[in-house]
Amino acid sequence: MNPKIKVTITTNELSTAIKEEMWELYRHYYFYDKAYFMQRTKSNTHFSFYRANGRLIGFTGLRINRTNVNGKRQFLVYFGQTVVHHDFRGKSLIPVTGAKLCMKFWKDLLCSNVYFWADALTYKAYLVFAKTVDVMYPSCKAAMPAQVKAIVDHLGKLHYPDAYCPATGTVYKEKMLVNDTNTQIPAKYQLDKDIRFYVHANPNFCKGHGLLTITPMNGSNVRQLLERYGQKMLGWKKVKATMKRMLDRRIGPAFKLTSN
Repeated sequence: MNPKIKVTITTNELSTAIKEEMWELYRHYYFYDKAYFMQRTKSNTHFSFYRANGRLIGFTGLRINRTNVNGKRQFLVYFGQTVVHHDFRGKSLIPVTGAKLCMKFWKDLLCSNVYFWADALTYKAYLVFAKTVDVMYPSCKAAMPAQVKAIVDHLGKLHYPDAYCPATGTVYKEKMLVNDTNTQIPAKYQLDKDIRFYVHANPNFCKGHGLLTITPMNGSNVRQLLERYGQKMLGWKKVKATMKRMLDRRIGPAFKLTSN
């Protein structure tokens, strides 16, 4: 049986019991000690929790920041401190989290430039962006626009002041932090164009270095996230009409929903 997975987004007001539950899962996948993990959870403003039959099988730390860059309002959401149990990967849990964020903060979609971003330490983290939406950066599909580069540089200098390299968009790490097979690229995947781009853009990923990865929440990307949410969590036919009404109302009838 495949248990139904519940995805919930909460504020960073976590009980000691929940933090202990998180640590018991997290410690198997990262080279962090418990004290550092507990301290790091405080830097996130929200968490997305993934539970199967009540059991915690993963979570993503979220850091929401409303700011101004180049005179424009920006709504920036960091995806980090993520872990998903091996048995429950490939379930679109992070894209579903993105869709839920779009629905929860829909007003910000109207009045700000919205970007989701991450420090991709592995190719799998990079593929969460590259294989989910059409528009993301850096990418083999298109060069990064100047206005997006300004956002990336802002994030890099703010969060990694002594480790960020503006020329490459990478973040230096003193050691490998991820204790996971995702740090190695199987031979069968090495011809994938997105994986090859990631390796070219972040050649020191094998040493633990990260690549700042970002996606704008434009109409096309929001549609794709909501479609993924409808397909994976609710059953597409049940929510197709609802999603279209919501998009038309909040973003405008700029595109057509499909069921492919």
